[in-house]
Amino acid sequence: MAELHIVGQVSSAKNFKQSHLLCKWNFYVGNGWKIISGYEEGQTQESCDFYTNNPVWDHPIDLHYTTQTIQNSPKLLLQVFGRDNYGRIIFLSYGVYNVPVSSGSYVLDCHTWKPIGTWKDRLYDKFLGNSLQLKSPSVLINTLDRFEILTQSMGTVIVQLYILTRNFDKFGCQL
Repeated sequence: MAELHIVGQVSSAKNFKQSHLLCKWNFYVGNGWKIISGYEEGQTQESCDFYTNNPVWDHPIDLHYTTQTIQNSPKLLLQVFGRDNYGRIIFLSYGVYNVPVSSGSYVLDCHTWKPIGTWKDRLYDKFLGNSLQLKSPSVLINTLDRFEILTQSMGTVIVQLYILTRNFDKFGCQL
């Protein structure tokens, strides 16, 4: 079997209006991929660096997959939440990134966005902090389903990954 090790961290965020943020993360793979060790999902702590006014999470990631195909390789889904003026935790944005499948060190800038909906939805968001959320965020993994969503750009989440591959050439998984 070909093997893929993903080691790294959900590092920080920048360019968000809110300063106290947390991030939920999930890795998704398709058929032909099997997780050997590690957790495919997690959540950072709520954080804010008072000097830069940006959160610094440094939340660890450590996964080990086996595969016989390069298709449906891992994708990272990020969901960012913040705390409003009333202390409520509110949804802010989504981000999706295709994980590199060649060995090396990567710093990923995952640009995030949120659905905006109709003018009524935007009013609820502005005055009540009631952002639209998808019923199933996993729908974002299929790139064809994302084209019909009206969105607004939000901030950027920085993820640092170290990718190690083994036996990809032996099993016909040419990169």
